[in-house]
Amino acid sequence: MNKFQAKSKNVLMTTITSYILMALYAILLNMIGELLPEIMSDYNLTMSQGGLLQTVFNIGGIVALLCMLYFSDRIRKSKLIYYGFLITSVSLAFIGLFTNSYLLLLFSFVILGSSTKVFDVSVNAYVNDINTKGREFFLQMLHTSFGIGAVLGPAYASFMIISNFGWKTAFWFLGAIYLFVLFISIYTMLKPSSEIEKNLVHHKHKALGIMSLIKNPQVWILFIGAGCFSGAYVGMVTWFPTYAKSLPGKAGALSGLILSIFFFGYVISRGIASFILTTKNARFLIILTSLMGGVTFIIAFLISQTWAFFTFMPLAGFFAGATLPMIIFVACTIFPNNSGGVTTILYIGISVFAMFTPYIMGMIGDNYSITTAMPLVSILMFIAAIVSLLIRKTSD
Repeated sequence: MNKFQAKSKNVLMTTITSYILMALYAILLNMIGELLPEIMSDYNLTMSQGGLLQTVFNIGGIVALLCMLYFSDRIRKSKLIYYGFLITSVSLAFIGLFTNSYLLLLFSFVILGSSTKVFDVSVNAYVNDINTKGREFFLQMLHTSFGIGAVLGPAYASFMIISNFGWKTAFWFLGAIYLFVLFISIYTMLKPSSEIEKNLVHHKHKALGIMSLIKNPQVWILFIGAGCFSGAYVGMVTWFPTYAKSLPGKAGALSGLILSIFFFGYVISRGIASFILTTKNARFLIILTSLMGGVTFIIAFLISQTWAFFTFMPLAGFFAGATLPMIIFVACTIFPNNSGGVTTILYIGISVFAMFTPYIMGMIGDNYSITTAMPLVSILMFIAAIVSLLIRKTSD
């Protein structure tokens, strides 16, 4: 079977639905940084308080992921995708329509973090499981769809702010779009997935116990690599708009556009990786993309001028963009019968780093300056490159 061809029409339909849901999910994740200055202004928050939103978001995610360690390979992943996305849409509507205090917003972000992590882990494991041939291609395309949504996220948030709709409208309107797409996905994912996943059970070998996964050093190497990438990514999208507004010139006004072209680099990178990634070259590509991503980030931050952001941020997105999906692919390759469990462990690492990085950067911003905090993004990418040297070499 051609690696670029889905196993059946049902598999193709559910895979495409997964891509659409992933793109919408990316809009949510990548609009928050652009909305953060207005949220901080509304509630009169310090930078560390603003960063705390991402912290509690990921605390909620970690709690959900710890539960997923047990359930991820025991419950139909299509159901976890659907209900995770449903709770996310309700949370978005609640934030937009009913949140009137900072404490209530923090609580809402805990729920939002829980539901989005359930979705994220499940959709990665699901696409990996149902595409038994060419999963490297279909996984990368899943993350390419994330890149498309990531391009739209800052642009969507900027439009809402510039048009005076406000950050709350941005939340509830996106939640309404989610609900509409979920209704359609009953027919394009939930129903056809029942037969697809039932057939997978008959072909699946015995999975390892969770303790066997936890004791395996490769899991922790991949855990750190994924976590460092996540810390760099979340720190970047959370604080770049605030950082850009602190600089002289037009960078602040153009921060949404800069983030969009940064994520356009993600789209190109992940699109190319979907065709060239193999089990043989995955380790090399992870090291290369982490290293070059860190280099291009640091060059942009050192120059700190608008032209440099338009030049080097798309390059940073291009080099770093494919790193995480390649790490997930390697993890699922090493542990093919534990796709849900190993992906959950990786996402715990992703959530831990995403929980602390924005808050730490906010504290550095409060005590020194946000300019001092931004190089942490590059440092985390360099750590990811170094740790990835320890990934076990695999072959076809």
